[in-house]
Order: sequence, then structure tokens, then C-alpha cells
Amino acid sequence: MQRLIPILALFLMTPVGLAQSAGRPAQDIRLIIPVSSAERNQVLAEMREFLHGLHNIQNALASKDMKGLAVTAKDMMPLMERMPPSLKERFPEAFSEMALAQSEAFRSLARIGESNGEVGAALEQTAEILTYCSGCHDTYRFEVRAPARTRK
Repeated sequence: MQRLIPILALFLMTPVGLAQSAGRPAQDIRLIIPVSSAERNQVLAEMREFLHGLHNIQNALASKDMKGLAVTAKDMMPLMERMPPSLKERFPEAFSEMALAQSEAFRSLARIGESNGEVGAALEQTAEILTYCSGCHDTYRFEVRAPARTRK
């Protein structure tokens, strides 16, 4: 996971290049992951699950409910396992590595909650998780592409 930190730092600098210039929208230079409409809907549903989970984590931290934190973090670990193999095979290697690192970060957050750890440590771990989120969003986009037609 430590080897991904420099990569994530690079990803976090990407918004500077995406900033608007002279009132014109910037060109979207994120890497495209081609998906079907159904796959895109599944990916978007997963992202909404992440937002809801992160909201629940923040609420648990605010009320110092470390057991609730652990339960939520565990539920958020298996993102890659829920994706169909046909979609996973199109993920760039760096995307898959980032997703696995994020899953491990959720596992670490769950351990903090299970051991009734400090809120500060849980906040640090949550910040790492959000670094993966923003790094991925800054680097990739899912775009619906028509399936290739075969010649008859």
C-alpha cells in the first residue's frame, strides 16, 4: 500500500490540469474505461453505496460508535468482488491495484473499530480511503461504448 502513495499524490495533482481556463471547459483527459449502459449503472450504484457508507462512517465517528464504524467498513470492503468478471477484465491494472488498496484500507478501518480504537486513528484511515476515491475519480471515467459489431 505504501508504494501506491506516490501514485496517488500524482493523481491528486490532476485537478490542476482539469481546471477551467478563460471560461472554457477544460478537456477531460481522464482515462476511459469502456462499459455497457448496464455496467455503467452498476458502477454508479456502487459509487452511491460508497457515499452512503462514508456518510455512515462519519456519523459513527461523530458519535464515537466504533462498533458501528467497524460494521460499515466491513460492508464496504468487497467492491471488486461485486463487479462482473467481464467488466473487471477491462479495468486498467493501476485501477485494480487502487481498488484493492482501498479495500485493504477499509479492512484496516474495520480493525480500528473492532478494537475500539481512537477516533483520530479512524479519521486518518478514512482520509486515506478518500484519497483513493479522489485519485480514481481524477484519473478514470466510465464511458458507455456501443459493443463492437461483428462482420457477417
